[in-house]
Amino acid sequence: MKSNQYKLILYAFMLLSVIWACKKDEDQVKLPPSILNSPELITSMVLRFTDSTNISNIIFAEFRDPDGRGGNSYTKFDSIKLSSNKTYFLNVIILDETKNPLDTISKEILKEAKDHLFCFTPLGSSAVVTITDKDENNNPVGLQSKWRTSSAGNGFMKIVLKHQANGLKNGTCSPGETDIEVNFNTKIQ
Repeated sequence: MKSNQYKLILYAFMLLSVIWACKKDEDQVKLPPSILNSPELITSMVLRFTDSTNISNIIFAEFRDPDGRGGNSYTKFDSIKLSSNKTYFLNVIILDETKNPLDTISKEILKEAKDHLFCFTPLGSSAVVTITDKDENNNPVGLQSKWRTSSAGNGFMKIVLKHQANGLKNGTCSPGETDIEVNFNTKIQ
């Protein structure tokens, strides 16, 4: 009989433990859902060069891929054509043209400047790029830059927009994810 009493007490204790463990804890604070900073759809990169000695001389180069990365191929891919031995000021304009009216992603990049960096890598091109805009931590952003050309020649300029959220941004192009990468044919004439 004692064996049955012990079993009954053990079962009762187990049942109470389960009920107690399942009881909602009133003291717990619910955490808000995490905010995801997902990359935006980018359909176009427009480069607007202004000649430093003649501000009415504006040169555009554009890359357009209407459905963004993957899917269909690009529909417009200009070459960068600059004069030798000159200085140009560049404004980069990033767009999402799938929205009506179109969405200027550059505004979002500026708003989240501490999480974004444009990287400029010349490949056989004689252009030297200096980023002129900074984020709140004094790290480069790259929506604005100064380009100094030297001798005539052909090459490429790889332009990459890095998304470096969650404290990854350190002024270099290594960390983060690539939002867009375009390798512009560059002609210095």
